Amino acid sequence: MIIMKNVYKSFNGNQVLKGLNLEIPNGEIFVLLGKSGSGKSVILKHLMGLMKPDKGEVLIDKDDMSKLYGPKLYEKLMDVGMIFQMGALFDSMTVAQNVGFYLKEHRMRGGKKIQHSDINKFVSESLEKVGLKGTEALYPGSLSGGMRKRASIARCVVYKPKYLFYDEPTTGLDPITSQTIAKLIVEQQNELKGTTLVVSHDIVTTLAIADRIALIEDGRIEIIASPREFMKHKHPTISVFNEMIGGDLSLIGKLRNG
Repeated sequence: MIIMKNVYKSFNGNQVLKGLNLEIPNGEIFVLLGKSGSGKSVILKHLMGLMKPDKGEVLIDKDDMSKLYGPKLYEKLMDVGMIFQMGALFDSMTVAQNVGFYLKEHRMRGGKKIQHSDINKFVSESLEKVGLKGTEALYPGSLSGGMRKRASIARCVVYKPKYLFYDEPTTGLDPITSQTIAKLIVEQQNELKGTTLVVSHDIVTTLAIADRIALIEDGRIEIIASPREFMKHKHPTISVFNEMIGGDLSLIGKLRNG
């Protein structure tokens, strides 16, 4: 379970998070929507322990990430998979080497020890799940944007983390590729049975995959609701979202429940 309690964070006098409160139970796809600069990525960095709040608590399974450093933080992050906006693949490594990096370094998968001889098998299985079978020997530079995103998802799910965090997973992708990534998010949640947090501004993908949606504005969570209830709120930003989709609420649950 993820809990953020009364979290404040400022940068050079600019207050980004202003007493933010957030609670995400295990087992759901939770999407955090907000404008650029609203603090969405700052929340992810706090959950990863990469940033510490000026005030407040950031809890993952009762462990306060704001108080973990060094080996203890490193150990906690073994339960977490992070899919970065641009993929963050190692350009000097092949796709197979990127996907197998965690397994090679830790020899752990789903909290269990694995044999070095099994790594290639797990890598191949993970790549097949994201539709990248046969790309093992390629380098990231030869992949399209969508393929890089899928490879970064494979790199995370290969070790079966309890938590998956996605930072703007459909940014810069065409609608068809965006839908492919959305399907993968749902498939991996269904398989891992963990907790998925997606930071996004893509309302179409959000409505298709989310169990619940939160809107962040002015450093606080304004609204948390199921997709259908979320879209009913008379909030200026949500009105814009409704205009973007032409009021078509048939998008809700299209991938999550289909």
